[in-house]
Amino acid sequence: MVRVRPLDVDDAASIEAVDRDHAARLGRDPVATRGALSFYARTGHAFVAEDDGGLRGFALAQAVWDGTRPTVQLQTLATAEGDAAAREALLEAVTKSAYDAAVYDLVARAPEADPRLAELLDREGWSREPVALLRRTLGSRGAA
Repeated sequence: MVRVRPLDVDDAASIEAVDRDHAARLGRDPVATRGALSFYARTGHAFVAEDDGGLRGFALAQAVWDGTRPTVQLQTLATAEGDAAAREALLEAVTKSAYDAAVYDLVARAPEADPRLAELLDREGWSREPVALLRRTLGSRGAA
């Protein structure tokens, strides 16, 4: 049985292991640094999924105010490959946390390399926006 609870910085080692595996599968950089986890642990919208065997996944989300209305932004939802139960439980936890905080707009970053996440979001009533995410990295990191 999957249990979901708020993310705790002490989960770092287990989260980092799931993140490394997930990042390798999707061709992205790992995101679960100690600093990132410390930040997300304070947002009220970040969770881990676990069972008696240990950590099965995590969701990193935060509320953002744009001057018009608050929005919960789901930045990362990572699980072991094929762990649909953990993925669904984490998405439900983020959705409930947004609702409980009276934030009724949610957006999710869903990598194109993760079709199962896109299918889950579609099934749960999320809709695609006609936008493109563009990135530019400045400084010496951008030159590499």
